[in-house]
Amino acid sequence: MNRAHLAIVVLAWGSAASDAASQELTRCTAGRQVIDQEGKSGVIVADSDKLCQVKYPDGQVYSWIFWNLRAAPDRAAPDRAAPGSASSGSRVLETGAAAPGGPGGPTILRPSSGHTLVYRADRRGHFNIKAAVNGAPTTFIVDTGASLVALTPQDARAAGISSGELVFNQITQTANGQIHFAPVLLREIRIDQLSIENVQAAVIENLNQSLLGMSFLNRLKSFELRAGTLTIGW
Repeated sequence: MNRAHLAIVVLAWGSAASDAASQELTRCTAGRQVIDQEGKSGVIVADSDKLCQVKYPDGQVYSWIFWNLRAAPDRAAPDRAAPGSASSGSRVLETGAAAPGGPGGPTILRPSSGHTLVYRADRRGHFNIKAAVNGAPTTFIVDTGASLVALTPQDARAAGISSGELVFNQITQTANGQIHFAPVLLREIRIDQLSIENVQAAVIENLNQSLLGMSFLNRLKSFELRAGTLTIGW
Protein backbone atom coordinates (compact mmCIF):
# COMPACT_ATOMS: atom_id res chain seq x y z
CA MET A 1 0.00 0.00 0.00
CA ASN A 2 1.32 3.44 -0.92
CA ARG A 3 1.78 5.31 2.36
CA ALA A 4 1.30 8.69 0.73
CA HIS A 5 -2.17 7.72 -0.44
CA LEU A 6 -3.46 6.41 2.86
CA ALA A 7 -6.05 8.72 4.37
CA ILE A 8 -8.25 7.22 7.04
CA VAL A 9 -11.32 9.39 7.29
CA VAL A 10 -13.84 7.43 9.32
CA LEU A 11 -14.47 6.38 12.94
CA ALA A 12 -16.14 8.68 15.41
CA TRP A 13 -15.74 7.29 18.91
CA GLY A 14 -16.55 8.66 22.34
CA SER A 15 -19.32 10.68 23.88
CA ALA A 16 -20.82 13.95 22.70
CA ALA A 17 -18.52 16.97 22.90
CA SER A 18 -18.72 19.24 25.92
CA ASP A 19 -19.56 22.93 25.77
CA ALA A 20 -15.86 23.75 25.95
CA ALA A 21 -15.07 21.44 23.04
CA SER A 22 -17.78 23.06 20.96
CA GLN A 23 -15.82 26.30 21.15
CA GLU A 24 -12.65 24.76 19.70
CA LEU A 25 -11.50 26.28 16.43
CA THR A 26 -11.66 24.58 13.05
CA ARG A 27 -9.06 26.89 11.48
CA CYS A 28 -6.94 29.93 12.30
CA THR A 29 -8.52 33.28 11.40
CA ALA A 30 -6.47 36.44 11.78
CA GLY A 31 -7.93 38.85 14.34
CA ARG A 32 -9.88 36.17 16.21
CA GLN A 33 -9.61 36.33 20.00
CA VAL A 34 -8.83 32.97 21.60
CA ILE A 35 -7.93 31.25 24.87
CA ASP A 36 -5.15 28.65 24.91
CA GLN A 37 -4.93 25.43 26.92
CA GLU A 38 -3.29 27.31 29.80
CA GLY A 39 -6.23 29.71 30.07
CA LYS A 40 -4.33 32.68 28.60
CA SER A 41 -6.01 35.04 26.16
CA GLY A 42 -4.50 36.23 22.91
CA VAL A 43 -5.34 37.09 19.32
CA ILE A 44 -4.55 35.15 16.12
CA VAL A 45 -2.30 37.22 13.86
CA ALA A 46 -2.21 35.11 10.67
CA ASP A 47 -4.63 32.93 8.72
CA SER A 48 -3.76 29.21 8.56
CA ASP A 49 -5.47 25.82 8.23
CA LYS A 50 -3.23 24.15 10.81
CA LEU A 51 -0.99 26.29 13.02
CA CYS A 52 -2.34 29.41 14.75
CA GLN A 53 0.12 32.16 15.59
CA VAL A 54 -1.27 33.80 18.73
CA LYS A 55 -0.04 37.18 19.98
CA TYR A 56 -0.32 37.83 23.73
CA PRO A 57 -0.64 41.15 25.60
CA ASP A 58 3.09 41.07 26.46
CA GLY A 59 3.94 41.03 22.73
CA GLN A 60 5.04 37.38 22.62
CA VAL A 61 3.85 35.28 19.67
CA TYR A 62 3.33 31.54 20.23
CA SER A 63 2.17 28.92 17.75
CA TRP A 64 -0.62 26.46 18.58
CA ILE A 65 -2.42 23.73 16.66
CA PHE A 66 -5.93 25.13 16.16
CA TRP A 67 -7.71 22.39 18.09
CA ASN A 68 -5.79 23.39 21.25
CA LEU A 69 -7.51 26.80 21.20
CA ARG A 70 -11.07 27.95 21.84
CA ALA A 71 -12.90 31.14 21.07
CA ALA A 72 -12.58 33.80 23.78
CA PRO A 73 -15.44 36.03 24.97
CA ASP A 74 -14.93 39.53 23.62
CA ARG A 75 -14.63 40.99 27.11
CA ALA A 76 -11.74 38.67 28.01
CA ALA A 77 -9.71 39.20 24.87
CA PRO A 78 -6.73 41.54 24.53
CA ASP A 79 -6.49 44.30 21.96
CA ARG A 80 -6.55 43.03 18.41
CA ALA A 81 -3.28 42.74 16.56
CA ALA A 82 -2.95 43.56 12.90
CA PRO A 83 -3.37 40.51 10.65
CA GLY A 84 -0.16 39.38 9.03
CA SER A 85 2.12 40.78 11.74
CA ALA A 86 3.75 37.36 12.15
CA SER A 87 6.59 36.33 9.86
CA SER A 88 5.24 36.05 6.32
CA GLY A 89 8.06 33.62 5.50
CA SER A 90 6.59 30.93 7.73
CA ARG A 91 5.27 27.83 6.06
CA VAL A 92 3.67 24.78 7.61
CA LEU A 93 3.17 21.59 5.60
CA GLU A 94 0.36 19.03 5.90
CA THR A 95 2.39 16.05 4.73
CA GLY A 96 5.66 14.42 5.72
CA ALA A 97 7.47 15.75 2.67
CA ALA A 98 10.32 18.19 3.05
CA ALA A 99 9.34 21.82 2.69
CA PRO A 100 10.66 23.66 -0.36
CA GLY A 101 13.20 26.35 0.31
CA GLY A 102 12.26 29.98 0.41
CA PRO A 103 12.96 33.32 2.05
CA GLY A 104 12.00 34.15 5.59
CA GLY A 105 12.43 32.39 8.92
CA PRO A 106 10.60 29.34 10.23
CA THR A 107 7.50 29.36 12.38
CA ILE A 108 8.77 29.12 15.96
CA LEU A 109 7.05 26.72 18.33
CA ARG A 110 7.62 27.50 21.99
CA PRO A 111 5.64 25.12 24.20
CA SER A 112 5.68 26.50 27.73
CA SER A 113 6.57 23.08 29.15
CA GLY A 114 9.90 23.22 27.32
CA HIS A 115 9.63 19.61 26.08
CA THR A 116 10.49 19.23 22.39
CA LEU A 117 11.76 16.52 20.05
CA VAL A 118 13.28 17.27 16.65
CA TYR A 119 13.58 14.85 13.73
CA ARG A 120 15.15 15.16 10.28
CA ALA A 121 13.53 13.70 7.17
CA ASP A 122 15.21 10.84 5.34
CA ARG A 123 16.17 11.00 1.67
CA ARG A 124 12.58 10.21 0.65
CA GLY A 125 11.22 13.04 2.79
CA HIS A 126 9.81 10.67 5.43
CA PHE A 127 10.07 11.10 9.19
CA ASN A 128 10.89 7.78 10.84
CA ILE A 129 10.25 7.68 14.58
CA LYS A 130 11.18 4.87 16.94
CA ALA A 131 8.49 4.46 19.57
CA ALA A 132 7.04 1.90 21.95
CA VAL A 133 3.43 0.75 21.55
CA ASN A 134 2.15 -0.88 24.73
CA GLY A 135 5.83 -1.32 25.57
CA ALA A 136 6.78 -3.00 22.27
CA PRO A 137 9.39 -1.33 20.00
CA THR A 138 7.74 0.04 16.86
CA THR A 139 9.01 2.20 14.00
CA PHE A 140 6.51 4.69 12.58
CA ILE A 141 6.43 6.94 9.56
CA VAL A 142 4.74 10.23 10.40
CA ASP A 143 1.66 10.72 8.20
CA THR A 144 -0.51 13.79 8.81
CA GLY A 145 -2.85 12.54 6.06
CA ALA A 146 -3.95 9.62 8.24
CA SER A 147 -6.57 10.57 10.82
CA LEU A 148 -5.67 7.50 12.93
CA VAL A 149 -2.48 5.79 13.98
CA ALA A 150 -2.22 2.74 11.70
CA LEU A 151 -0.47 -0.49 12.70
CA THR A 152 0.70 -3.38 10.61
CA PRO A 153 -0.63 -6.76 11.80
CA GLN A 154 2.92 -7.65 12.88
CA ASP A 155 3.31 -4.51 15.00
CA ALA A 156 -0.15 -5.07 16.48
CA ARG A 157 0.83 -8.59 17.60
CA ALA A 158 4.07 -7.27 19.11
CA ALA A 159 1.98 -4.76 21.07
CA GLY A 160 -0.03 -7.60 22.61
CA ILE A 161 -3.06 -7.42 20.30
CA SER A 162 -3.93 -10.94 19.21
CA SER A 163 -5.48 -11.67 15.84
CA GLY A 164 -8.54 -13.03 17.64
CA GLU A 165 -9.25 -9.55 19.03
CA LEU A 166 -9.28 -7.92 15.61
CA VAL A 167 -12.57 -7.36 13.81
CA PHE A 168 -12.06 -5.90 10.35
CA ASN A 169 -15.53 -4.38 10.17
CA GLN A 170 -14.63 -0.79 9.29
CA ILE A 171 -14.22 0.47 5.73
CA THR A 172 -12.50 3.57 4.44
CA GLN A 173 -11.88 4.94 0.98
CA THR A 174 -8.30 5.58 -0.15
CA ALA A 175 -6.69 6.51 -3.45
CA ASN A 176 -6.16 2.78 -3.99
CA GLY A 177 -9.78 1.88 -3.33
CA GLN A 178 -11.67 0.67 -0.29
CA ILE A 179 -9.85 -1.08 2.54
CA HIS A 180 -11.04 -2.88 5.67
CA PHE A 181 -9.44 -2.20 9.03
CA ALA A 182 -9.90 -3.20 12.65
CA PRO A 183 -10.32 -0.39 15.22
CA VAL A 184 -8.25 -0.75 18.39
CA LEU A 185 -7.44 1.36 21.44
CA LEU A 186 -3.74 1.43 22.33
CA ARG A 187 -2.84 1.62 26.00
CA GLU A 188 0.20 3.83 25.34
CA ILE A 189 2.48 5.20 22.67
CA ARG A 190 5.81 6.35 24.10
CA ILE A 191 8.52 8.31 22.31
CA ASP A 192 11.50 8.98 24.55
CA GLN A 193 10.02 10.84 27.55
CA LEU A 194 6.76 11.62 25.73
CA SER A 195 3.89 9.29 26.63
CA ILE A 196 0.34 9.44 25.25
CA GLU A 197 -2.23 7.01 26.64
CA ASN A 198 -5.46 5.61 25.20
CA VAL A 199 -4.72 6.30 21.54
CA GLN A 200 -7.30 5.34 18.92
CA ALA A 201 -5.73 3.33 16.11
CA ALA A 202 -6.44 0.99 13.21
CA VAL A 203 -4.87 -2.33 12.27
CA ILE A 204 -4.72 -2.66 8.49
CA GLU A 205 -4.11 -5.89 6.60
CA ASN A 206 -1.33 -5.74 3.99
CA LEU A 207 0.07 -2.53 5.49
CA ASN A 208 3.86 -2.80 5.38
CA GLN A 209 4.76 0.19 7.56
CA SER A 210 3.02 1.51 10.69
CA LEU A 211 1.93 5.16 10.45
CA LEU A 212 1.87 7.81 13.17
CA GLY A 213 -1.37 9.60 12.30
CA MET A 214 -3.42 12.44 13.72
CA SER A 215 -5.01 10.48 16.59
CA PHE A 216 -1.54 10.75 18.17
CA LEU A 217 -0.38 14.06 16.72
CA ASN A 218 -3.49 15.96 17.78
CA ARG A 219 -2.78 15.03 21.39
CA LEU A 220 0.46 17.05 21.28
CA LYS A 221 0.67 20.68 22.30
CA SER A 222 2.32 21.57 19.00
CA PHE A 223 4.12 20.22 15.96
CA GLU A 224 5.79 21.75 12.93
CA LEU A 225 6.94 20.37 9.59
CA ARG A 226 9.36 22.65 7.78
CA ALA A 227 12.35 22.29 5.45
CA GLY A 228 12.92 18.64 6.24
CA THR A 229 12.57 19.04 10.00
CA LEU A 230 9.79 17.83 12.29
CA THR A 231 9.50 19.48 15.73
CA ILE A 232 6.98 18.22 18.27
CA GLY A 233 6.23 19.76 21.66
CA TRP A 234 4.28 18.64 24.70
